[in-house]
Amino acid sequence: MCLTFTFCYRLATLAAFSIGTYLSWTSSALPLYNTNDTLSVSDQEGSWISSLVPLGAIPTAIPTGMFADRIGRKKMIWMTTVPLFLCWYIIGFAQSKIWIFLARFVAGAACGAASVVVPMFASEIAEQNIRGLPGIIFQLQITVGILFAYSTAFTDSLHVIAILCSVVPALLLIFFPFVPESPAWLVMQRQKNETNIVLKHFRRSRSNIEAELTRLKLQASEMREIEPNISDLKNYKRTTFIILGLMFFQQLSGVNILIFYAKKIFDDAGSILSSFTSSVIMGTVQVIATYFSTVLIERVGRKLLLFISASVMAVCMFTMSGYFRFQSSHDLSNFSWIPLLSFAIFIVIFSIGFGPVPWLMVGELFTNNVKSVANTAVMCNWTLAFLVTKYFQDMVNLMGISSSFATFGMISLIGTIFVSVMVPETKGRSFEEIQIELYGTQIRIPTKDPVARET
Repeated sequence: MCLTFTFCYRLATLAAFSIGTYLSWTSSALPLYNTNDTLSVSDQEGSWISSLVPLGAIPTAIPTGMFADRIGRKKMIWMTTVPLFLCWYIIGFAQSKIWIFLARFVAGAACGAASVVVPMFASEIAEQNIRGLPGIIFQLQITVGILFAYSTAFTDSLHVIAILCSVVPALLLIFFPFVPESPAWLVMQRQKNETNIVLKHFRRSRSNIEAELTRLKLQASEMREIEPNISDLKNYKRTTFIILGLMFFQQLSGVNILIFYAKKIFDDAGSILSSFTSSVIMGTVQVIATYFSTVLIERVGRKLLLFISASVMAVCMFTMSGYFRFQSSHDLSNFSWIPLLSFAIFIVIFSIGFGPVPWLMVGELFTNNVKSVANTAVMCNWTLAFLVTKYFQDMVNLMGISSSFATFGMISLIGTIFVSVMVPETKGRSFEEIQIELYGTQIRIPTKDPVARET
């Protein structure tokens, strides 16, 4: 693997690290409010602080792709990094809750943009045989960022937590201007000389460069012929339903509740370990599981992984529900290890199933002419993350924490039925074979040619 490529895509995915820190910051920071010399934050205000990041990400998910096509991937990533850096100082040193709300929303908008443009850039600079690697690193960096934010809780200082979390976006701001632009974007702009120069940085041999240049020109020509339009999704009604269904069950599994409120939940559960230690253990387990999930995904069928993941997540949520149900009426001090074990198993099984596989299937169920439109799935994902995060506290107030976990468990149980009935197996199968199973025929791609061609 080319050293320049390795450096560039790892540097770009530092934006994913920042996304992870913004997601899990609430777990470490919210318990510090309402203490000496800090702002007073109610439960409802805390739910808004938590949910404003996914809310901010919703409106930026789709337009980011269009802006990246106009100004370039490199500039777009650098522009999203600016608020990712500055918002930490507003959040950490704000003297008013309004500024915290505003900064979290703006940071969320940057997170939504980064979740689109960074995987796009990383996949475009990767060689064909490792095209899936950058996406895996992106997910891994998010989990590392989550673990990092959990780890900052030991400081017991909102200021220090914000400063520590700002270090990574600062590094990205300093070093990313030296990264070459995506060769795919340069070809789209018909900048042949610049493309050759960039490919020399990313590829190891002249033969690789020539083959890559030919492939990029062909791809750019096809993209100019096939203009993506959201109306194309009408040809993929069942596929769209499957993808949006997977996103629904992914977010309503309750995973973001564990990430955003980990420390508080462990405090309420009376875990055998401190809430800080339990959170760090859970974050570490998530990083390790995400790292090793890449091997498992390549060896096990997608549908089987999704089925196992949804089933086990349901069991974990029902176990947590039962624990909190009996906690109020029984002495469970001898079973205080149950919350940590249940959370750990939940995170492991999510990381090898419903975490990465739905995103993998977006690329396997859609053709090239609608993959960019499939950023709708990203917007749907952030929307569901906002709803779950915002209204979790209302669920707890209305029905109690035990029934809330039971609800998430029931949703995952329904998810197992959805996977069994609706989701096709895609591993080792061509796009044509998948479409025949779903529709009984191949999807015909509309082009500017009078004669439509089949994929």
